[in-house]
Amino acid sequence: MARTIAEIQKEILDEKENYDSLSGLTDSKTAIWKLWTNIVATAIWIHEKIVEKNALVSRPHTLNWYREQALNFHYGTPLNSDSNNGMSLTWQNGSYQFDTTGLTESEIEESKIIKHCAVSEIDLETVLKPESKIEEIFSDYFHNKVGVVFIKVATVKDKKISRIDVPNELFAFKEYIAKIKDAGNQVYISSDQGDILKLSLNVYVDPLSIYINPQDIEYYQSKLLNGSNENSVMPLAAYKLDPKNGSLISNSDAFPVLDAIKDHLKNIEFNGAFVKTYLIDAVQKAQGVKIPILTKVQTGPATNPSDQPNPSLPDVTKIEYFIPRAGYFDMDTLEIEVNYIPYTFYRDKQ
Repeated sequence: MARTIAEIQKEILDEKENYDSLSGLTDSKTAIWKLWTNIVATAIWIHEKIVEKNALVSRPHTLNWYREQALNFHYGTPLNSDSNNGMSLTWQNGSYQFDTTGLTESEIEESKIIKHCAVSEIDLETVLKPESKIEEIFSDYFHNKVGVVFIKVATVKDKKISRIDVPNELFAFKEYIAKIKDAGNQVYISSDQGDILKLSLNVYVDPLSIYINPQDIEYYQSKLLNGSNENSVMPLAAYKLDPKNGSLISNSDAFPVLDAIKDHLKNIEFNGAFVKTYLIDAVQKAQGVKIPILTKVQTGPATNPSDQPNPSLPDVTKIEYFIPRAGYFDMDTLEIEVNYIPYTFYRDKQ
């Protein structure tokens, strides 16, 4: 940000004090030398304003620039605002800016509906092959959308990441990006419901800390040995477990394993990778947990419940890490199956 004329002139006057040869100048408000300091300060201020504006206009539009612009998008006028004119997008100082005149800081933040954003693109090198024919190269170029900027956005509702489900909000955002983007660039914008995630774990726990109904131990051990095999010792699907299994003995409202998993998923940054090892590390730190084993991971994009109430989720257990297509997981549809097994290694060793 350019300095003010007063700031520049003060620096000149402060520097003057460092020279004894200038100590004899008359300290009068009408002194000619003070007039010259003001003229020089004004000239420097004009120069800095020009440089600042040129830097703003010539700023390269990187992927991070697109992300900044998305997070700075304002939608309409806040409900509690006295203004009825809305926020117009105007060209100011070499860029498009929203006119927030008359709005408070809280009202400005309220109008920013984009709370999470991730921007990416596909590099041409990822689809080109040295021996490919020119026709195949161009086919890959367009099929894989090389040269397209992908923008994933989400908002926050009830303190949870959520897609932008108001049609006009997403439409207005797309129009905003179309107006500010670089000429010739193609931009693909998406805001989808969070991906579905289903986890299965075998967790050895300290029976002195974690509650397990003794009648359910045989079920967990049978599940551990036979999985969902129909020929297992007991009918697994029809068995009803004690809902308090996995809770702390000292606090029946706390479920260390489930809480650790949910907290870990919530703390994954938007469009960040789900890493199996990191999840296990988080569960390992939970109170009463001895050995956590992640046995199965299933995930897939959200589907319309009316079309397919129980979608068949792909098994991605063998993949160490992956990024959810929507950029985040839907915590409301999260399924976690845990087999709680008492950790009795110290007795088995005797």
